[in-house]
Amino acid sequence: MRENGLRSVPLHGFPLVLVGLLAPVLGGCPPEIGDDCQTSSDCSAQENRLCDITQPGGYCTVFNCEPGGCSDEGVCVAFNAKASVVEGCEDPNGLSRFARSFCLANCESDGDCRTGYVCADMRDPDNPWGAVLVDEGSGNVCVAPMSGAPIPGDRSSQVCTGTDAGFPEPDAGSPSAGAGGAPDADNGGAGGLGGG
Repeated sequence: MRENGLRSVPLHGFPLVLVGLLAPVLGGCPPEIGDDCQTSSDCSAQENRLCDITQPGGYCTVFNCEPGGCSDEGVCVAFNAKASVVEGCEDPNGLSRFARSFCLANCESDGDCRTGYVCADMRDPDNPWGAVLVDEGSGNVCVAPMSGAPIPGDRSSQVCTGTDAGFPEPDAGSPSAGAGGAPDADNGGAGGLGGG
């Protein structure tokens, strides 16, 4: 103890504390939602974000986000939220069972996004990604542009709603009726195991 009643503190651990406090400043800004990456450690040292390497240049994101889970950097968007983008194929129960949500970076224009990405409004129900906004917010996010042929405007919803192709009902007594039809004498009767 010192004469003034205060205890002296050894300074041998002080440099480590100083380095720990200055590391974020010296190392640059922490990665944000939408930054490029090669591995998930490029996105977060705490492993609370992952690198979606299926996106051009990688995309730092949070997988299976929930409303309010993307901080101020982005918003939560569910992809494959619809079984199909064809009108008439909506799932009356809400989101498709194939829906997966991701945090995407906020934007106001294409200039706010990295090269190779566009600023798209996910509030638009006809967006080509079949995505829906899970969070509150503008809905404008940086996303890789949709590739492939455009969806034709005159697309049919018969694949979802079915159609009456006009096939006649089979006669219950005909051989084409399957089980329960009369045996065919030309083919050896009942057939089957041990038949004939």
